[in-house]
Amino acid sequence: MKKTSLFIFLLISINFYSQKKAEDFGFRYFQYIIENDTVEVLVKSKKGEENIKKPLFFSVQGSLAIPLIIHNGKNRTIYSTTEEGFVEDDYHLAIVNKSGIPLIAHKDSLVDQREFFIDKENYIYPEKYVKNNNLEYYVHRNLKIIDSLQKEKWVDTTKLIVSGHSQGSSIALFMCDKSTKPTHLIYSSGLPYYSTILALLHRERMKEKYESNPKVKKIFNTWKEVVNDPTNYKNSNRDSNLMLSSFSQNESEVLKRVKIPILISYGTKDESSPYQDMFQIETIKERITNITFLSYVGLGHTYQRSNPEKENKKTDYLVDVVNDWLKWLEKN
Repeated sequence: MKKTSLFIFLLISINFYSQKKAEDFGFRYFQYIIENDTVEVLVKSKKGEENIKKPLFFSVQGSLAIPLIIHNGKNRTIYSTTEEGFVEDDYHLAIVNKSGIPLIAHKDSLVDQREFFIDKENYIYPEKYVKNNNLEYYVHRNLKIIDSLQKEKWVDTTKLIVSGHSQGSSIALFMCDKSTKPTHLIYSSGLPYYSTILALLHRERMKEKYESNPKVKKIFNTWKEVVNDPTNYKNSNRDSNLMLSSFSQNESEVLKRVKIPILISYGTKDESSPYQDMFQIETIKERITNITFLSYVGLGHTYQRSNPEKENKKTDYLVDVVNDWLKWLEKN
């Protein structure tokens, strides 16, 4: 099959698989036009309490370019946000789709059921996604969405939780730095120092035993290119210079600058763990009191524990983690 034919076939397949609507999965659907860009937003509320006034719990996705709703034709197969199903008693949960990525997709249209590629052979991301996959875009867009959602009668504007996991923690942090509307920040599995580039390096360093990992040198060379041309997203896939430069800032200074209650949550087996500990040392030394740290012993990036007796088997502790977040919110 020619590449053009394959491309058309995949588009037709994706369109066929995507006939489901957000409402079919218990969401309310909102669409906003922000500076000529169409943005899709989902709100999950407790059934029967959609119009009861509650604060927003604004959840920011991590780095994966996945649709918000992934299904097998009947049911959802993957949840794209950390908090869904746990926070709706007290909040209206809001999540925003990635630019250039379909809102809804059948799992068979995804590579490894995780990341969305139109061209599975060449692993090419949509151009619109690559262009907008940067910190500044996400922060500006999300704050505009909050402005719009808080005009709804069912939103209590006296409280606003902004929560971000992994790369989403950077977006959540800078949202709180740019706006006075957020009242609480949950910084989950983030990395306070030069986050993305340092995470990439740490990941490869952990593979080294007796010999140098050649990918480490490659990452340093990439970083030199990024520093020399930080705004370039052309001729690139997902990890463009613009993405790497915008998501590789020293976030520790921003975390210290934000004065609302902040919860920093991470697993001790996550690549960010040593840097979270280092940042906690700094906050103690500088007598910073608005930041709480919750570390989960033996858990990884997505709060799972590996089972050594069963290969590729992991136990999920997300329920416990998010319940701890809710307890922290009650106290703060």
